[in-house]
Amino acid sequence: MHGKEHCALTNPVGFQDPGLNAGPARGPQLDKLDYHSAGIGMGSQGSGQRGLPRLPIGMGRCLGLVGLLALTGCGLFTREQPQSSAKPGDLLVQLGKQRVVLVEPFRGGEPNGLFDGVVKISGGGQPEQLLEINAICSIPDEPKWPNYDNLYGTPVRSVAAAEGRKGDTSWQVLFYFDGRKELKMGKDPGAWLGRLHENLCRQGDFDDRKIAKKS
Repeated sequence: MHGKEHCALTNPVGFQDPGLNAGPARGPQLDKLDYHSAGIGMGSQGSGQRGLPRLPIGMGRCLGLVGLLALTGCGLFTREQPQSSAKPGDLLVQLGKQRVVLVEPFRGGEPNGLFDGVVKISGGGQPEQLLEINAICSIPDEPKWPNYDNLYGTPVRSVAAAEGRKGDTSWQVLFYFDGRKELKMGKDPGAWLGRLHENLCRQGDFDDRKIAKKS
């Protein structure tokens, strides 16, 4: 998955098969695809200007398939995976051009937490970065439980550096059940954290109850 966000495509989505819906042929029929000698271009037939010939239908469809495969290779059709079933290399968050990919799985623990997970942030004009993230997901309307989810993390140089690391966190963000977000310390990592919070704490599109109803 490394480097997929850097894949450059030239308008594959806007590709149109020039051989489709061409309509009935007009004028004399050509035995060969000799467009230059006939003076037929992509403009008006009476102009005499030469241009690019129309592609046969089969060739146009093949090029369309190549464009589709290129999109898939760049990860544009990759779906976000729930953290509960994700494996290293799986996409956790796709928000605009920003991607959050799981590098080291989270370790479950008390109280209702996910600890020592390592993710890679990339795209959106920012350099790639590894982050160790911890999440403590609360339970709504449960006595003695806070009314917010708690996410905190820090940049790391490698997965090995994150293992067994103990120390201060770089940032901490609280996500309240009423929709408020509070930055407790450090600098807000970015909009992608809200989407990752939903994934880690099984909310929104990652709510197990909603997923069960759809299936």
